[in-house]
Amino acid sequence: MKPSDFANVLQKYVKPQTFPLGFKLVRNLSEVPERARRFDNITICQGYNLARYYRWTVFLNENTVCPIGLILYGLAKPDELYSSGELAVAGGYADNTEIGKKFEESIVGLDFGKYAGILVFPLERDEAEPDFAVIHGMPAQILRFVHAVLYDTGGALETRILGRASCSEYLEAFIEKKPRFVLTCYGERVFGLTQDYEVSFAFPWEMAERIARNLEKTHRKGIRFPVPLSGLRSPPVLPEKYAESLENIRKSDHG
Repeated sequence: MKPSDFANVLQKYVKPQTFPLGFKLVRNLSEVPERARRFDNITICQGYNLARYYRWTVFLNENTVCPIGLILYGLAKPDELYSSGELAVAGGYADNTEIGKKFEESIVGLDFGKYAGILVFPLERDEAEPDFAVIHGMPAQILRFVHAVLYDTGGALETRILGRASCSEYLEAFIEKKPRFVLTCYGERVFGLTQDYEVSFAFPWEMAERIARNLEKTHRKGIRFPVPLSGLRSPPVLPEKYAESLENIRKSDHG
């Protein structure tokens, strides 16, 4: 399925406010389109938010500045501050370095040097076949992806929530080949300007066609966004005088 075709499906059934993103892990710089924008000294989450807000194709490499993102995407080796758990303590996430180590040990990442960088682009631009996709939206919009994933399997969508390093949770969808609901992390909100009301969904690109198909099927069965509120079809409780006026109208010759 072409990325742009999937983007069209999302526009019809989910209506995201920003551009759905494709992530391509680049082994060779020859894979990077000429028009891709390159930035130094920004975080990875700033880079992909530039893509989703501005409709830009963005290439990110070792010149980004977040040590956690650099390490997780295999663009740098862990240093002592990371390995010791001190970064998690300094960030306010862990009470001490032993707990900090548990944070870092729980994060999924790529081996150092496997890739030269990350190409991030709005799916509608068809820059490449993504390795994984990420969609940001309101909870009710992301709920539609849960419906699509479970429609032909049943059960429950299992996910892990770290509270930090959501770029790793996106990457985890690719590594584990499983969809992920992502409670977008604090760092992405601080640096990437992801909004308070937004959450995210990530999935390996191999699932795109199935998710698109099931979004359509569940939509046709009445599970939709915007959510069709039942209250609009229920008789309202009118103020006393409004109810009295209505009764008068109905009793009159003109009612």
